[in-house]
Amino acid sequence: MNTIEVYKTNVNKPQSARSILEEIRRTHPNCDPSFDLEDCDNVLRIEDSSGVNHSVITKIFQNHGFYLDSLL
Repeated sequence: MNTIEVYKTNVNKPQSARSILEEIRRTHPNCDPSFDLEDCDNVLRIEDSSGVNHSVITKIFQNHGFYLDSLL
């Protein structure tokens, strides 16, 4: 069963989003992350069959100079 995590972020540029998505995919190979930068909350959605490690995701964002907050 897949879990879906949804986050509000302050990522607003496609280049930054691509870089973060690449790192998420490296650290969570079973996940399918995506950004919706047209949404007012710059939503990051992560679908994963093995569970998302929130502390790793948070650290990735911090390392890139961004924040994320859980929406659900």
